[in-house]
Amino acid sequence: MNQRHREGLVSLLDDQEAVRMILDHPRLFEAMVMSTKAAVLSPELFFFVLVRHTLKQVGVEDLEVADYMAVVCADFGLPATADQRIPANRLEHLYSIDYIEALENARPHERFFIHVQCANQFLVLTCLYPDFLHHRAERRGAPDVDFYEKVVVSHLEAAGKHALAEEFELNDTLSEVAAVFPPARRAMNHTVREYLSLGA
Repeated sequence: MNQRHREGLVSLLDDQEAVRMILDHPRLFEAMVMSTKAAVLSPELFFFVLVRHTLKQVGVEDLEVADYMAVVCADFGLPATADQRIPANRLEHLYSIDYIEALENARPHERFFIHVQCANQFLVLTCLYPDFLHHRAERRGAPDVDFYEKVVVSHLEAAGKHALAEEFELNDTLSEVAAVFPPARRAMNHTVREYLSLGA
C-alpha cells in the first residue's frame, strides 16, 4: 500500500458515516462468514459485524446495543480450543443461584458488578450456546434457554438502575439491551446455527 492509499484509508476511517456503511454492508457479513480469511479479523470486529447484522434483521438499529453485545461475546464467547464445546470459564458459575447468594452478601457498589457479570455470563450462553443449555435441560432437568433469557433481562435491568451505571454512562445501554434481548437472543441463535460452529 503506497502513501496515497494510506492517506485515503485514514481519511475514510475518520468518516463515521462511511465506516458505518461499510460495516453494515451485507456483502461484508457474507464475506466474513463464508471465507476462511475471517480468521484474521479480531474477535471484536468479527462479533461486531455478526451482532450488528443479526440485530438489524429484527429491527434493532442502536449501535450501542450491538457494541455491548459484541464486546461481551468477544470477551467471553469463544472457546480456547477447537475441542471445547463451551469456554471453560463460562462453567464456573452456571447456576443463577450463585449470583443471588453473592448479591445477598455484597456491598452496594459490588451489586452492580455482580449484576453485570451474571447478565454477561448468560448473555453469552443463551446467544451463542443455546443447544448446550437445551441439552443440559433435557439430560438433567436444568432450566432451559427461556429461563436464562429472563435472568439476563432481570440482571441487565437491575444493573441499569444502579448508581454506578449512570456514573459509567451505561444506564441507557444496559436498559436498551434488556428491552430488546428476547428477540435479539432468538436472532443470534438463528445466526449461530446457520453460520457458525461453536459446539452444542
